[in-house]
Amino acid sequence: MSQIGMQMPGGQLQRGPSLNVYTGLLAIAALAMVAAAAFVAIEGGKIGPNGSAFATHPRDANTKAYDIKLTP
Repeated sequence: MSQIGMQMPGGQLQRGPSLNVYTGLLAIAALAMVAAAAFVAIEGGKIGPNGSAFATHPRDANTKAYDIKLTP
């Protein structure tokens, strides 16, 4: 059919996946999330008891307050 100028649908070459703007934005967002998680873990370790970012300070049941002791 190419002799009479007609082209078959789907006869064009298939391109592989390519990077676009959204791929770049997704990569930047992922890097920002990793950086934020690292920042929170580092700063949480500074104020957490015994240097642990995931531990909680002891609570006094009588005064209903937390016993927070920050080291300089």
